[in-house]
Amino acid sequence: MDYKTIMVFGAHADDEIRMACTMAKLSKAGVRVVVVTMTNGCEGYPRIDMKDKIVEMRQKEADECDKVLGIARRIILDMPDMGLTNDKETLQKCIKLIREERPEAVFTHGPIDRHRDHLNTHYISVEARWHAGEPVAAELGESWYPPHLYYYKGVIGNELPSIEIDVTDTGEKVAEALATQVSQHTLFQRTKEDFLAEVEQIRKNRPKRIDTFWITEKVKLKAFLPL
Repeated sequence: MDYKTIMVFGAHADDEIRMACTMAKLSKAGVRVVVVTMTNGCEGYPRIDMKDKIVEMRQKEADECDKVLGIARRIILDMPDMGLTNDKETLQKCIKLIREERPEAVFTHGPIDRHRDHLNTHYISVEARWHAGEPVAAELGESWYPPHLYYYKGVIGNELPSIEIDVTDTGEKVAEALATQVSQHTLFQRTKEDFLAEVEQIRKNRPKRIDTFWITEKVKLKAFLPL
């Protein structure tokens, strides 16, 4: 995992937080972390009075999350929540982004989920990674095939081989990132104060933490990033 750039696809602006510790660890080591958020968060309002401002709120929360995790670039494709479709326009946007950033690894949703946005993010990103390396649609940029593809969620049990990464040194970053997602705290059934208290406990005690990623196909790994 001696990567220069990684690209993380998430259906919504908090999905990528599942791998927050790894993103923070890699960013700290100088890796460029790019996040592609497929939807704009328009249905993420727990109260009706939030409906007209939820998209702006989620954009600001994503910006705060980027600061916490060291995310170098976040692209929000602005598709509506519950309405992400696997169409040509969205696929080509993702192909273009992969060719622009030329990541060595793509991290995305796996194929097991009940949320349509999560499933379509899986299908679009996996196909975009393949198409990006093909000699097609040249106006979208020079072909680039990211050699490594991983799932960070959406996998059941041991159906795929997995890699475990020790992220103890950045173990508080999930809670710290979730603390920024104030509009979603009703869904999480926790408050900002709860998450920040967890951050302090982790920093104080530093319990061992492991992030798991599932390998989707044959990849050649020399070694993990020596951190």
